[in-house]
Amino acid sequence: MAKTNQHTEIIQMLKTGNFFIECNHCSEELFLKKIHLFDNDNFTEEASEIYEEQLQWVRDKKLELKRLKEVGTKRSEIGALSVNIGLILERLAPTMPGFPFNHNDCRSVFDPIDYVIFEGLTKKGRVDKIFLIDIKSGNAKLTPRQKEIKSAIQNKKVTFKKFT
Repeated sequence: MAKTNQHTEIIQMLKTGNFFIECNHCSEELFLKKIHLFDNDNFTEEASEIYEEQLQWVRDKKLELKRLKEVGTKRSEIGALSVNIGLILERLAPTMPGFPFNHNDCRSVFDPIDYVIFEGLTKKGRVDKIFLIDIKSGNAKLTPRQKEIKSAIQNKKVTFKKFT
């Protein structure tokens, strides 16, 4: 007997016989005559519809994953570009219109803060005030280390020491 015929005969016997199965999840007994049995070589119309629906679902999910991957890649590229532009702008900021300090009073540090400003040093020849400045673009926020520096300044934990 050919393999295909065996499958067909077994399924036909299960469809016409008085066989029951027990559901693994709910323990309900199911009468096999009422279940739509088929094999890969003999799909029923209902099985073919379900199969096509499942295939379409898989195709849709693949397309969605592909789209999400593309969006993720673009976000990564945009994020990297934004960071790089931000780094360039940090270095150019003292020369840009609207920068509130004399660019000659600025000393670059860049990590963990961008500049120490000695206000008045260039024009008056004396330091009236010292600022620690970090330049941010977009929605960038202070890093935890920058927040610690800000807190130390606000709590007057700043000291000048001379090393000899």
